[in-house]
Amino acid sequence: MYTRLKALRSQHETLETQIRREEKRPAPDAMHIRTLKKFKLRIRDEIARLEHVLDRKQRADLLPT
Repeated sequence: MYTRLKALRSQHETLETQIRREEKRPAPDAMHIRTLKKFKLRIRDEIARLEHVLDRKQRADLLPT
């Protein structure tokens, strides 16, 4: 799960770079930017979901048995 989280964070950063690059172009493609941003939001949501699962698992591991 940690590997997946790391990959998602990397993808998120790559998308941010692509968005910035596209926005700096003389004639940015608004549709492409919108698509990149939507994909970036999906990845952000998946990151949040995985972090929540990992956080719950870590707390469960700390409980006395």
